[in-house]
Amino acid sequence: MKLAFIGTGTMGGGMARNLVRGGADLTVIARRPAVRDAFAALGCPVFAENGAAAACDAVFLCLPDEAAVEKVLFGEGGVLSESSHADKETAPAGRPRIIVDCSTISYGKAREFAARCAALGTAYLDAPVSGHQAKAEAGTLTVMAGGEESVFEEVRPYLEMTGSQILYMGPSGSGQLTKMINNCALNICTASFCELMPVGVKLGLDPEKLGKVLTTATGSSYASKTLIPEVLEGNFAHGFTLERAYKDMKSMLEVCEELSVPLPTFLGCLETYRRALETGRGDLYKGAMICFYEDLLDVKCRRQRS
Repeated sequence: MKLAFIGTGTMGGGMARNLVRGGADLTVIARRPAVRDAFAALGCPVFAENGAAAACDAVFLCLPDEAAVEKVLFGEGGVLSESSHADKETAPAGRPRIIVDCSTISYGKAREFAARCAALGTAYLDAPVSGHQAKAEAGTLTVMAGGEESVFEEVRPYLEMTGSQILYMGPSGSGQLTKMINNCALNICTASFCELMPVGVKLGLDPEKLGKVLTTATGSSYASKTLIPEVLEGNFAHGFTLERAYKDMKSMLEVCEELSVPLPTFLGCLETYRRALETGRGDLYKGAMICFYEDLLDVKCRRQRS
């Protein structure tokens, strides 16, 4: 199967490199010359325009948001746009049979894109990934896929080149729904220690010792183990931002409202993120929400320097 990859950024770059290492017949579409040069050095055909992916059987996407996905697929010169196929003299014949969208977008948009692709004769899998850049490079991501199971099975060998946990979750949108639930659970865990650590420090606890308890005792979580060391160093300029985390939670809220289900813990967490965003820290890593409570209590949860 001939593949194309669009979106070779923080996560997508590692995924694409692992496809190459796994022996996939991969074409890379990238705007930046440096990225194209790097993949050309690995032996990949490289192009700057999205329409070049139309000649491939399957196209992998790993893009920042749903607006970018829509543009790449259906916009002017997009993979599935009429303009990519109008000139029969120069345009590739046909369209890709499969879109594998590893971007993180809303549940509703994933279902919409699946329907729009189906109308054009192309299958669409929403296959968001979970992990961080190191896991993307190592090929140990978790992949959660939604769409036709037969299509999932067809591309599974390629997904296994990018992740160590490959899960088929159900019909279109199921991958994004799973990712939203996972992200919201992580966000809730993050909000819990961001709210409580400043209270402890205000009442005289040492932040580093408190952090050790919250990363080793019964109150520990992946969020505390990963983020508290960064909080103690004051490192908030990396990773998944507060603003993007809030958008994930807003997408989950839409689903919950459709079901009329009360989720007080989730709603309280959403309010915590909203208040943190109001301080102008939306472009910082989600652990920066602790700064709102530090400001409120006039404390700092930082490692003491000798």
